[in-house]
Amino acid sequence: MAKKQVNKSQTVRDYIKAHPGTANKEVAEALTKQGIIISANHVSNIKSKMAISKGKRKRRGKAAKAMSSKTGVDIHEIKVAFMLLKQCGGIESAKKALDAAREIQKVL
Repeated sequence: MAKKQVNKSQTVRDYIKAHPGTANKEVAEALTKQGIIISANHVSNIKSKMAISKGKRKRRGKAAKAMSSKTGVDIHEIKVAFMLLKQCGGIESAKKALDAAREIQKVL
């Protein structure tokens, strides 16, 4: 009869969410009592990966908000500007395209 496979990483993440602030050694001991053999070092690795992925999301959001508050330009407008730069192939070409658009707008 085959043993049921347990995802140790997910078990550790669930335990940490249920018991925030618990030390690595305490998490390892508690899971060992439940029948999941894991070392404190493994718990530490899992915790660090959780913090890294969480931090990236925060940084991206903060950077976008900071940029929009500094320039007064909405995030959507910044994305459209990047699309224009990509289409034109550079800043100089984009400036020329914008100048041409201004000339056309004056005529209309």
